[in-house]
Amino acid sequence: MAGELQKHGVVPDVIDKVPPAVLEVVYPNNVVVEIGKVLTPTQVKDQPTVKWTGDANTFYTLCMTDPDVPSRKDPKLRELHHWLVGNIPGSDVNKGETLSEYIGSGPPKGTGLHRFVFLLYKQPKKLTFDEKRLTNKSNENRGNFSMKKFAKKYNLGDPIAGNMYQAEFDDYVPILHKQLGIFLSLIGLVLADVASEFKEAKIQPDILDSVPNEKIEVKYGKNTIDLGTELTPTQTQEIPEIHYKHVGGLLYTLIMTDPDVPTRGYNREFRHWIVGNIPEENVAKGEILAEYVGPAPPKDSGKHRYVFLIYKQNQGAITFDERRLSNRDGRFRGRFSTKKFVEKYNLEGPIAGNFMKVEYDDNVPSYHKRLGL
Repeated sequence: MAGELQKHGVVPDVIDKVPPAVLEVVYPNNVVVEIGKVLTPTQVKDQPTVKWTGDANTFYTLCMTDPDVPSRKDPKLRELHHWLVGNIPGSDVNKGETLSEYIGSGPPKGTGLHRFVFLLYKQPKKLTFDEKRLTNKSNENRGNFSMKKFAKKYNLGDPIAGNMYQAEFDDYVPILHKQLGIFLSLIGLVLADVASEFKEAKIQPDILDSVPNEKIEVKYGKNTIDLGTELTPTQTQEIPEIHYKHVGGLLYTLIMTDPDVPTRGYNREFRHWIVGNIPEENVAKGEILAEYVGPAPPKDSGKHRYVFLIYKQNQGAITFDERRLSNRDGRFRGRFSTKKFVEKYNLEGPIAGNFMKVEYDDNVPSYHKRLGL
């Protein structure tokens, strides 16, 4: 049975040798892990019970790891460890030393099935682990992990038992990501190729010289923007929820712009929303330079790109000399240039971005009237 681990590529992706025994892993509601079985993130969100026949005078190490980061097809950030417990006396996991608290499966949307591998090692003695202790509220230091290297570091040898299941995205994943503070993309991991999507959509070079590598989470109610999501003007009239990777104590600038207004050239953009001096990611506490106005592309002008960008203010608070624009003032929003604005205020980035596509619907004339267009 343990030989099935080789069939699923756990050997050689995670370990070099098939373990001789299968670990018994059972999640709440009697969800039993069987090698290769497909489970959902919802089913595995809580810590499972793991059993084996252990020697009461021996210590063990238990690990759960995902080698398919960001995807099995492109595992360039392998591995992300989900659970790590050492110095387990006999087979009592609860009495072991928790190095990394359990977090469930959170494969991002569109990345397919991930393998989640459980491995048990017999320790030569009680060990002193120098790893940073990780809670289940943070994803920090979980990525770019190698169970092979960890086992070698502590002279654990080959695993004596193992098991695995497979899982892909479901509706629980965004909840887990928010718990971990990673908002749709794992900290330090590029789960969607933001840069290539920006280039493919020609946002570079149309309005940017460089592209972001991180994704901003942009949510309009239940609608989440994901690098080209198509929505309507009606769906996007209210201010969206914004989250992004940030550093404590720093200030940021948020820009939302439409590069597809009829006027082409260097000043081709229509600014929809600009907020500066944002403390960390608290947009509501930033300085509003241009109040939010939703997309309102003219009839027969096709799909417009609406680009969200985050810039870092390394110099601290900025005194912006821009004219303040209300959500009823459309006259001074055109002929904008993100490049010129960024250069003027010496902003770093964009460090994160996202975009959606929107075209005309029947509510656009009323939006134009409100803006005086």
